[in-house]
Amino acid sequence: MPTGRQGNLIVTSSRTVKDSELRKKLIQEIKRALAKLDFDPQPWPRMLEDASAVFRSDPRIATSGSNLKFEAVNQYFLNSEGTVVRSGRTLYEMTISCSTQASDGMSLQRNNGFVVENIKELPSATEFVARATKLAQTLKELRSAPVVDEEYRGPVLFSADAATSAFAVLVGENVLGRRPELGKTARTTGAFATSYKSRVLPDFLSVVDDPTSPSYRGQSLVGHYDIDDEGVPAQRVAVIDKGNLVNYLIGREPIRDFPVSNGHARARIPGNAPALTHAVPHVGNLIVNSSQTVSPEQLKKKLIELCQQRDLPYCYYVETFGPRLAPRLLYKVWAKDGHQELVRGASFGDLDTRALRNNLIAAGDELYVENHPLNVPHSIAAPSILFDELEIKRATTNREKLPEYPAPALSSGK
Repeated sequence: MPTGRQGNLIVTSSRTVKDSELRKKLIQEIKRALAKLDFDPQPWPRMLEDASAVFRSDPRIATSGSNLKFEAVNQYFLNSEGTVVRSGRTLYEMTISCSTQASDGMSLQRNNGFVVENIKELPSATEFVARATKLAQTLKELRSAPVVDEEYRGPVLFSADAATSAFAVLVGENVLGRRPELGKTARTTGAFATSYKSRVLPDFLSVVDDPTSPSYRGQSLVGHYDIDDEGVPAQRVAVIDKGNLVNYLIGREPIRDFPVSNGHARARIPGNAPALTHAVPHVGNLIVNSSQTVSPEQLKKKLIELCQQRDLPYCYYVETFGPRLAPRLLYKVWAKDGHQELVRGASFGDLDTRALRNNLIAAGDELYVENHPLNVPHSIAAPSILFDELEIKRATTNREKLPEYPAPALSSGK
């Protein structure tokens, strides 16, 4: 049963290939096996129903949902150079989400997703329902959790989950070699525009983008491809070596010091609006590696030691982020005995590229892979990380009015 990515391709580079030869090659490609969905649809609706039923136990949950999306995409590319490419992939996505309001009107959300290219990697029904149960429980705990203190500056530990979100925004978006507007003197756009051959991370961290690999340490990577969307073979690119920025991810549009594509021009998958009229540089599989790692237990111990050295009663641990690097699960870790207390309503005052360079002091030995299927499929893989100092403060979020009446009971649907 074809459950994973499939694809066949032909690549030529002759600039004198006639149109009739291009059409012939394209026809040959079309006749080859295509990526397709082939699965038993029977168990999936019941799995979604069972997961959704978990949220009926809490009448204060305002919205909830369990969804799945299975898709097969086959793409064709040909150009006047004689390049003909057919590539296909399957994506299997399952998500669960829920939201509520605290007594002060603060909106709270939780969601979780599974994105893989092989249907066999999706969770079992028991695992999926267990994840929904955990989401509902943490949402209930968030509702009664205290609001974060007005100001804090000190050590903060990120889980590997939270670290992938931070690296996606602070590194992934800044290593793209996109030509700036006319009249601009910078090499490219973003926070690393003038950082070529300069230190942007601590020297124990390196970053590669490897779209040629379908997996990493046994975990699927949805950002892999063979040929980019300008007909250039994908390449493994070391973008940061021992903390120093040594490369950008680029397509055929050159930038200063980078006249040749390294196979990272990507366009949005057809059907994912708004469509791009042309391919632009984009990450494929961005992987963060550390030459010095410690266990999660040692990282937490180091966190508490830093608190004690600075006479702080507690420090913070971020388990997961929401959009725009807003903490969704944030815990106070008390220096006296290490116990954790969930808090809500926080934001970071200085979580930026400068903090990554100057304040990141340690990395864990575990790894988390975050797969992004929308628009341009890509993956981020990173370990947990420890900062010796970050600012955490109350978020300036608007409180919404609480409902006048309780929500009606949810129907069983049967």
